Amino acid sequence: MYKLTEGNIRTIDLLASLEKLQQSIEKLKDISDSDPEEYKLLELIKDLVTTTRSIDNLATKERRHSLASDLIYLQSVYTSTFEVTQECIALVDPLGSAIERIISIHERDKIDKSFYPTTETQLTSAAWYGDTYKSLEIYVEVLRMLEASITLLRCKDQTSENGSLSAKAVDAASTLQYGISLVESKLHGTRRPDEAYLQKALRGAKEIALQVPASLNKHFMVGRSVKTFYTGREKQMERLVAAFRSNAYIGQKRFVIYGLSGSGKTELAMKYAEDHLQEFWGVFFIDASSFDNALGSYREIAKIGGVELNHRAAKNWLTTLAAPWLLIIDNADDDDEALLDKILPAGMRGCILITTRNPARKSYGTVGDKYLELLSMDEEEASDLILRAAEEPSPWTEHLKQSAGKICEALGFLPLALIHAGKAIFLGLCSWSGYLAYYERQSHRIRERNSQRDRSSSRSKNMEESENMNVFSSYEILYQYLESSQEEKCQDAVELLQLFSYFHHQNIRVDMLINAATNPLKMEIARADEAKEEEEIRRRFPYPMKRSWSTWLREILIRMSRLLDSPPPLPAALKHLGSGNGATLEDVSNSASDRVRLALVVLVQRSLVMTLNRTEGRYCMHPLVHKWLRDRSSTSQQALWCQVSTTVLANNILLPPLGDTESEQSMQRELLPHIIHARKLQEIIETKLERNRSKRRSVWPPIYMGFGKYQAMDLARFSQVYLGCGYLDEALKLQRDVRAFAIQKVGEEHPLAILITLALTLTLYELSEASEATRLQQRIYDICLESFGPYHPLTLRVAAALASSLCFMGQWSASLSLHNRAVESLAKVYGEEDVKTLKAVRSLANVHLRYLEFEKACELHLKTWEEMKKQLGETHKETLVCLEELAMSRLRLGENYFQDCHDKMSYVLDQRKEAAGREHPHTLLAICNIGRVKSAMGQHTEAAQIMEEAVVIAERNLGENHFGVLSGKTHYAQVLVNQKRYEEAEEIFKTIINKPQYEKSTDDIGGEHPDRLIALWYLTGCLERQGKLQEALDICEGMMVSLREIGGQGLGTKHEFAIRVENEVTKIKELMNDEKQALDPNLVVPSEI
Repeated sequence: MYKLTEGNIRTIDLLASLEKLQQSIEKLKDISDSDPEEYKLLELIKDLVTTTRSIDNLATKERRHSLASDLIYLQSVYTSTFEVTQECIALVDPLGSAIERIISIHERDKIDKSFYPTTETQLTSAAWYGDTYKSLEIYVEVLRMLEASITLLRCKDQTSENGSLSAKAVDAASTLQYGISLVESKLHGTRRPDEAYLQKALRGAKEIALQVPASLNKHFMVGRSVKTFYTGREKQMERLVAAFRSNAYIGQKRFVIYGLSGSGKTELAMKYAEDHLQEFWGVFFIDASSFDNALGSYREIAKIGGVELNHRAAKNWLTTLAAPWLLIIDNADDDDEALLDKILPAGMRGCILITTRNPARKSYGTVGDKYLELLSMDEEEASDLILRAAEEPSPWTEHLKQSAGKICEALGFLPLALIHAGKAIFLGLCSWSGYLAYYERQSHRIRERNSQRDRSSSRSKNMEESENMNVFSSYEILYQYLESSQEEKCQDAVELLQLFSYFHHQNIRVDMLINAATNPLKMEIARADEAKEEEEIRRRFPYPMKRSWSTWLREILIRMSRLLDSPPPLPAALKHLGSGNGATLEDVSNSASDRVRLALVVLVQRSLVMTLNRTEGRYCMHPLVHKWLRDRSSTSQQALWCQVSTTVLANNILLPPLGDTESEQSMQRELLPHIIHARKLQEIIETKLERNRSKRRSVWPPIYMGFGKYQAMDLARFSQVYLGCGYLDEALKLQRDVRAFAIQKVGEEHPLAILITLALTLTLYELSEASEATRLQQRIYDICLESFGPYHPLTLRVAAALASSLCFMGQWSASLSLHNRAVESLAKVYGEEDVKTLKAVRSLANVHLRYLEFEKACELHLKTWEEMKKQLGETHKETLVCLEELAMSRLRLGENYFQDCHDKMSYVLDQRKEAAGREHPHTLLAICNIGRVKSAMGQHTEAAQIMEEAVVIAERNLGENHFGVLSGKTHYAQVLVNQKRYEEAEEIFKTIINKPQYEKSTDDIGGEHPDRLIALWYLTGCLERQGKLQEALDICEGMMVSLREIGGQGLGTKHEFAIRVENEVTKIKELMNDEKQALDPNLVVPSEI
């Protein structure tokens, strides 16, 4: 039997050569002028390292677990791997020697450049370099193919619960099939002397691929499906297919389709994607009509990739995918070229199909003909399309074809207009012979309305409307029919169309509409329950509520205004009379669902909206129709429907304590593109109204969109969505506006003002502005104590938040005192096992951790974790936080707990990856924490690798000055110290301790923050290891000064940490007098605290 050893396939030898070469290239890059070829080679070598390491790990695992029947295939793969690695080494070692020679020339050249010709210092000047680079490219792909072969052998027999092949097996088969096609294209036409063994590797991979049928496509995320009556455009499709199948261009393949609105650009792109989906592992869609819309599309892609929900993470994920992907960038019409540059993913991988009305964008094409202009349809194609849209049974008579031809000519052979015309005829709104007369009347009405509405329109807008008149007129026929109908479903359809025109045109969900009807009732029920709870607490813990004269007067005015207030407008299908009318949640939900779904059937039948996913209830609109709906209305009508749309969106967002389930939070994230679109339109409409007000001469009062309590509540809800999607600055702005309004209208001491202030402070913490957040929390805590007493739910909620803030700011004595009071009060009011009480106990445990009281912290964390498991379940996010903090507390108790800590953190990490994705901040925190545990266990290399990756992602997603990023870097640098990579660690530490980064989270200007002191402590140990004792001593003495300031009233100097620093000062001074002891490699230096 074939017995594999790691030496047989020489991957270890190749890795050693590659790592040496990588270091040489990085050194060359640092000392030479920037040469793009060096960057390309470095990226290629990194790919080769990653692939070689993966195949080495897989080979080792497969040796242990292979079935006897698979050994013959494995032997073939290992033999091919051995041959490829041998050839790689034969190229890599001489390449490394050549680069070392270039480095030596650079170093000598610093003395006198005239002695050495510049061509000797450039890789591209060597005659052999081009062939070497191409060979290495081929070897990377061949090794990837062999890696995929081993992976498929490992999982080919895995099945799902229903007995079919597992998703992992199908993915592995698809990846191998793609790898085979890639190697074939690379080898196509080559005349290499070593081609024989490469062909042998290819044959072996194909034999393995035959064992599992491949279905390459896994993700098909496009704006909508192609219409069932799609027809024509065969010649254009041929050019598109030829472009993406061409191998003449090495790099990212891009093709541009440009043409008039309604010419079918998006439809052609969608048709290509549907017909060729098996050529791509993933097909994705970007709405490029604005940068905000593009960001929303990238968030959807980020969900699929399991990365953080932002465009940077999504683009990075795409550029690192080995499998083939297609990205459709739709409606890239903006005149600003920089916008498209920001939307495009970087790198050499992937196929990108761009649709645009802007001919200037054709320069972005890279393959085939690079672009095509989509003109009007051919006469025969257009006639076929309108007849299919009208669902005329074939064969078609000559008379019918002639009637269709006349309509096509009148509509300019534009597909979108033809589809609307066909639907109007199909629905019986007019006949084939009568359509043109009907069409002319609608065109005249539109021109008349436009000329009367706004004679000051820009020339470009008038030209645009003229170009699109064929589409608008055909659409108006359908709309007018609905508007004139007295049927409830038609009236609901009209209102939904108006509503949708202020949403984003993609991903309009049915449950968004149903939630808008049911959530107000849910909130009404929750408020009633809260009122009962408060009344019960007041009965048990009586406290005279203190109100100032101004507060009392405001309460009277609020009650009076409620009698006069009319509720915010909603479409008729979503209105209900509330629980006072006897309606239950089920009644409201069923009523809204029935009416909405009936109206959507009416709209889909007329092609006014399109179905994205019938099962999930997702719909969309054509962007041109979406815009026309708004433009056909007067400014006052626009103001009304824009307000209706924001109300519907806001009703989808439940305020705490509701709305915290994963499905509800997922829904909130999907609302973001709609919220951004509606709020932008709101600004445009308000500007129009202001302009109109300045021109009016009427005695009637002007129209204002206004800002009242309903609008304030909408913005408060929207701020939650912005916060959840990482738009922290926008969330903060909205919360500041709402808080100012609330204080002005109801006073600072009103519960609503307190709640929005508390929400504002949590956003400030996310922005690392802890100082302002703590001051505001202290203010509202004082108000709560005075107005409501110590046992009121609002007081307890604010107290728990403030206690945590004080701990973070380093005011540990005040934090400990307030925590103890909060825990005692919460236990009295809710009980010791209530989740609110347990959260406060968990926070109290962290204060004990700051006091270095590790046993006490572990005791409290264990208690909260065990109770949280009972209350919320083992995988709930709050339970996982408790488990994580228990593990990191026990880490301080010594090596007896290391394995337990590792097991706990591994469980937390696995759960977070599955629930929140690989790039969620809590997942990254878990990665850094498990890295700290691994380093404590002596696994420094693995710890450094995973922590470096997490820190890079966190910095990309959160920013370099975010406290989580700074903390992650601190612990990563400490792991580098454990690896004896002192210079790298020192550089990171000295970046972290830059004091201005902490100014927004200290008591006063120039104040100190505990996290910075920890970084300084670790830096001291790093310096001592390098013998930089004087610098270490200066830092310790500086920390002693800082500790006198932290915590207030000199409390910092009484802390256990201060004693450690003082002892370190004494030790360093002794070392400075004893050179031999200072150089002792076993010297104990500052480490994890």
